[in-house]
Amino acid sequence: MKESNMPRADFIVSLLMIVVGIGIIWSSLAMPRFEQQGGTIYDSPGIVPGILGVLLTGCSFAVLIRSIARKGHHLGITRKSIGGVLRDGGTARIALTIVTGMIYGLVLLRFLHFIASTVIFVFAFIMIFEYDGRKRLAAQWKVPVFAAVTAILTAGAVYLTFQYLFLVNLP
Repeated sequence: MKESNMPRADFIVSLLMIVVGIGIIWSSLAMPRFEQQGGTIYDSPGIVPGILGVLLTGCSFAVLIRSIARKGHHLGITRKSIGGVLRDGGTARIALTIVTGMIYGLVLLRFLHFIASTVIFVFAFIMIFEYDGRKRLAAQWKVPVFAAVTAILTAGAVYLTFQYLFLVNLP
């Protein structure tokens, strides 16, 4: 990205991150507080996400103010510029990443165990972005093998870390 486009990018991303930060704060406030069991606010599982949400929102506001000072709010959006963004390969990759992440979070985790969901997600993600369908499978045999090994090791490592190190039960 050109240096001259950074204030515009900062403006757009800071707005998105403010929304994400507020969502994190909102979700952390909805978590149980255990006050009825004699707990304090420091015992709440939402305390760390809440603090991180506040920090993310605050930093995003700082970037927003800086981008406005640098005239980043003058987006200069035209039909030609929107078409260029939509035709860009990077935009398609970002959209595909978002879609696969949403399928993982909204579909796989809802119906399958965490380990199975994560193995499927990591395997599919690697195959989507690394496998070239135009080449013969014999020339790319390493990609599915790598994807399968990585998916199994990732799911196992994350599960064991959360289950036994952080003492958090995963779905």
